[in-house]
Amino acid sequence: MPRADLRRSIRIVLGGARLTRRGVGFVVLGVIAVIAGYPLGMPVLLYVGSFCLALPAVALLFVRTRESALNISRQFSFLVVEAGSTTAVTVRLDNRSRRATSPVRWRDALPWRPWVTESGWLPRLSAKTGVASEHSAALLSYALTPTTRGIFEVGPLVVEATDPCDLAWGAWNVGSVTSLVVTPKVAQLATTALIAQSGDGEARVVQRRAAGDDDDAMTREYRRGDAMRRVHWKASARHGSLMVRQEEQHSYPEARIIVDTRIEGYPDASRATVLRAVGGDTVSPSHSARFEWIVTMLASAAVQLRREGFLVQIIETGQSQLTDAATVHRRSSAEQELLTRLAAFAPIETAADWWAEPSTRSFARGPVIALVANPEPATVDFLVSQSTSNVLAVAFVVEPTSGFGDRERFGSAKRPPLAEELRSAGWKVIAAQSFDDVADVWNLFVTESRLARERH
Repeated sequence: MPRADLRRSIRIVLGGARLTRRGVGFVVLGVIAVIAGYPLGMPVLLYVGSFCLALPAVALLFVRTRESALNISRQFSFLVVEAGSTTAVTVRLDNRSRRATSPVRWRDALPWRPWVTESGWLPRLSAKTGVASEHSAALLSYALTPTTRGIFEVGPLVVEATDPCDLAWGAWNVGSVTSLVVTPKVAQLATTALIAQSGDGEARVVQRRAAGDDDDAMTREYRRGDAMRRVHWKASARHGSLMVRQEEQHSYPEARIIVDTRIEGYPDASRATVLRAVGGDTVSPSHSARFEWIVTMLASAAVQLRREGFLVQIIETGQSQLTDAATVHRRSSAEQELLTRLAAFAPIETAADWWAEPSTRSFARGPVIALVANPEPATVDFLVSQSTSNVLAVAFVVEPTSGFGDRERFGSAKRPPLAEELRSAGWKVIAAQSFDDVADVWNLFVTESRLARERH
């Protein structure tokens, strides 16, 4: 059977068998023979025609008998997998009918091209009995490598059967689908120079001196990242090791990532798959090359900064989709939670006044990264307000258009180009293309961080 016809069949719930091209040819030949046999008075043509008509009918009946009652369970070696990574899929089939099955071919339906896996043979399964038998079950396995992020449904299993003469073909969907979470690919990024800039070593130390003499302060052992000027030398001499004041509390340096999630900021986004509200039914990301690049940079940058010791705060310009995962702290579980949420991250249509939230009105106390493509004027105004002389502010702009679109719609006067407006507000602007390697573009940010460190 042609592969194109097979793909179309897989995407529709099939409930029976049909004739192949060869089977249709037999039917046509049989009809012609029967019609010609009567006027010509040739019984042999009637016999041939009847045989040609009966053979496809028998083939259809043969294929229909191959349909069996099977229980399907599907398991992944990793329920959450990174785009481009491979997960092993194991499918268990149990025969729950009172008769044995016949050898048939199987394929598993996929949510992306080529829509089905490579076919394989399903061995004969014995009839169901009161005693469990290994011959009534089979294990099928294959490797799955998703290329894009999203929450996908794998399955159902498709069982195919044909007769020995290849006159009829049938396919049946067996079992249900299984969800697979595909997170964005996390690129290996270079280390920034922001740790030394943001505090004393790995942690920023906020001193809270207690009343009284320093000798009375509680002390603890020195830890990596503690400033040497905080060492309690008298206590260190008594203990024989470096000690620091216990009342000195540590708070980790902060980094803020602002990501534009409004659909108006992505002219290339497909509105057919846009999330229209948080908690909507759509879980497949929007088809926007710019937004996909931004999600990859968001995931990679958040992971890299967290591993460098930053408390990462993610601000969305649309209604929040990350919720509690918008703050990435030092626990590794927070990193995995963020990546899982990003699997269904998409541009959204929202009228929420996101800039009115307390978390967005406050100024950042550490480096600020903006990820935008063609932001609305309100988004640009917010970015302008976030830049201060005390922090490093870098904006990654992905394939911006020449302007902001319909000025009358937004009710704004003529404005300067995006890069010019951001630079005048103190932002470092890094232009990128949707096909650029995230790690290469990040290196430009690393250069800016080193320059900022030298200035401090």
